[in-house]
Amino acid sequence: MLWNERYTKGLPALEIPDPFFVKMYEEHISKEFPNGGIALDLAAGTGRHTLFLSTDNWQVRAVDISDVAMERLAEKAAGRPVQTICTDLAEYAFPQAAFDLIVLYYHFDRALFAAVGKALKPGGLLISKQAVGKPVNPHTLQAYELLQLTEGLEQISYAERPVKERGVAEYLGRKPF
Repeated sequence: MLWNERYTKGLPALEIPDPFFVKMYEEHISKEFPNGGIALDLAAGTGRHTLFLSTDNWQVRAVDISDVAMERLAEKAAGRPVQTICTDLAEYAFPQAAFDLIVLYYHFDRALFAAVGKALKPGGLLISKQAVGKPVNPHTLQAYELLQLTEGLEQISYAERPVKERGVAEYLGRKPF
């Protein structure tokens, strides 16, 4: 499996929390949930965001298709309130209104966004960073499409910017109360 190979070789860039994640955490998430909460980290990899959250009173469920990544995360998270689940996100059964925070980084599947919205508790937050496809490809996220996919959420922060040959979309939104 491709992701097991990548995680076996190591992906050092995916070991530290993303700067947008840290900024949004400091400016919004930690203020809205000062005592932590229940989080879901989708396509969690080796858990850079899971581990960050678990050190600040968050109970985190991390989901990823790679058993190598989930094993590494489980080792790093020993003794912390972290649950790892190895499954394809297309097959993951999202609980309804269960999470205060959902993290979705660099895994794009249009079908996930409706389930993510339903899995958030009222007032819950979605933080997402996605690659924006260039050139235009119907299988990749298109410019400003993330705003359409998160239409039921209240936008707190959104930006698109170029990165190398593609772009990125950075989003933080809240499910209405």
